[in-house]
Amino acid sequence: MASPLHASALRASVDLEGVGAADAFDRFVSDFAGSLRARGLEFIPGDRGRLDEGGAVVGKVTRWEPGRAVEIDWRPSSAWGDGSKSKITISFEPLDGGTRLVFETDAPAALLGDRGPLLSDWFIDEVLAGATQAVSPSRFATWLTDRRARKPAGVEARTTYRDPVYHRPNFKAILHRLDLRDDDVLLEVGCGGGAFLSEALERGCTAAGVDHSADMVDVAREANRKAVAEGRLEIREAEAESLPFPDRQFTCVVCTGVFALVSDPAKVMAEMHRVLRGRGRVVLFTDSEELRGTEAAPEPIASHSKFFSDEELVQMALEAGFAEAEVERPDLGPYAREAGLSDELVRMFSGPGQCQLLLAQNA
Repeated sequence: MASPLHASALRASVDLEGVGAADAFDRFVSDFAGSLRARGLEFIPGDRGRLDEGGAVVGKVTRWEPGRAVEIDWRPSSAWGDGSKSKITISFEPLDGGTRLVFETDAPAALLGDRGPLLSDWFIDEVLAGATQAVSPSRFATWLTDRRARKPAGVEARTTYRDPVYHRPNFKAILHRLDLRDDDVLLEVGCGGGAFLSEALERGCTAAGVDHSADMVDVAREANRKAVAEGRLEIREAEAESLPFPDRQFTCVVCTGVFALVSDPAKVMAEMHRVLRGRGRVVLFTDSEELRGTEAAPEPIASHSKFFSDEELVQMALEAGFAEAEVERPDLGPYAREAGLSDELVRMFSGPGQCQLLLAQNA
């Protein structure tokens, strides 16, 4: 149970169905640090853990009980006086079939030195308004799109992209068009958890991958640690619109399931052209407009994605400088079967028109 705090404490909780206390704790440890890092705080977990901000220790872990609770004491400037001391408690309470994750803190009243109007102002501005925005349909849809597709992060994303079953047919189709050779130098733009790179490297090429999600970069490096150690693969955290490589470094570039989510597709296309050698080739996989709202491109992610006609993709490639470009719409059913998917999934992938494969080549 959470530690008792005084009457001016802030308390929030969420009930997690089907998640045990130990699993909830592991998810907290895994995700809390990443979420805080995006907000300028560094969380070092463990019974001697701490919170850093700008290189200074601002919080210290005073209680660390895996599966039960974490307590952090804030360490404000001494100029604030002893009255400003406060703490955060995160507890994991077992429920029938799940866990209640509870956050409690007495920091607002302690730091403000007020339990009346000023505390009310802080609560409305920092908590109520922020929480209301967080659950608004537009903000929630944006968060969900980022978390699951545009910039995957967290336990679920790391598990999914470590073995992206539903992407395996795409991989097979791309590899069939690429026809990789030992002397190929491959770049994957938006490499996710590195599963495609693992298959590509089996063809004997060398490769690099970029992704703008730190979580995905970590998963990709771990999944391909042998190839990374051997110098056959490099994984970098970077934006697709600004690839961190010199001109004409690669013989081929792939991009699968990412193009619909980039902020500036034309810039990404131009960057892929820039890093390709003469006669270098691109294979780009994206979902067609016909898939909007289906399992392959569900809402709300579909509403935050871009869909292109075949003609638009070809025109974009030619304007980026490619000498040749065409779009194919392959039947993914045979590739799903090759990937070892179940008969039910093979049927789901079968039929032409479900996806677009842009094939482009440099002069």
